[in-house]
Amino acid sequence: MDLNVGVVTVEQWGVDGSTVQVEEFMHHYTRSQRLQDHIGVIKKLIGNRPAGWNGKLIFLGASEGGPLITALTIRYSDITLATANWVGAGDWSWREQLWTFIKNMKKNAPWWVKVWDWMPRWMPFSPDIPKNRQEYDACMDVTMVNPCADKEFLGMTYLYHADALQWPLVEYDKIKTPYLVAAGAQDSSIDSCDAFVCKMRQAGADITYMRIEGMDHYVRNRPDIVTQSFAWLEQQLKNREGQ
Repeated sequence: MDLNVGVVTVEQWGVDGSTVQVEEFMHHYTRSQRLQDHIGVIKKLIGNRPAGWNGKLIFLGASEGGPLITALTIRYSDITLATANWVGAGDWSWREQLWTFIKNMKKNAPWWVKVWDWMPRWMPFSPDIPKNRQEYDACMDVTMVNPCADKEFLGMTYLYHADALQWPLVEYDKIKTPYLVAAGAQDSSIDSCDAFVCKMRQAGADITYMRIEGMDHYVRNRPDIVTQSFAWLEQQLKNREGQ
């Protein structure tokens, strides 16, 4: 608000304050649904322009919101001023990103979690963490065959996985406005993020990369990084005054 910028947050389906309709939430919880929800709100704003709005957009997203704001930046490139992506930028597919997360989780897990890899799947309380890449790919393939909301794999519905597996790759040459990436060097997705930034630069994009040593995925634990991000945004707005 100090930057004289209005803020709009699009809530998830089934969420009303502290009340959550779990079934409604699960049946609509996909990347594609979230993208369509944001597009719907933006269409309403454009068609019913609020008093004082200059018609320009700034996109802010963290983690799962990263792919969404990248897609929105591309879709609305003609009216976008800037984009800030916290720990959500990645070049790899969902299949590769999630497998990297699993490998990292096993590597850093306590001994009793690592023992699970040696347990047969018929053992009581055996989790659904795949033992190897072949088993992992088989599980992911099943979600594509049966993209339903009443079955889960690694805490996400088959519907979510199936949708994310079909998420399109980033069209880097279509990102025309300033783009900030903040990521932790200790995040399991850092290599994917590095690849994202590299391809952005190869496409000639106006990219700023804050690669934070000692930080993992939880940027909310680093208010200093958030403050620096808004300082960056303030500078972008000054650079584009009158546009």
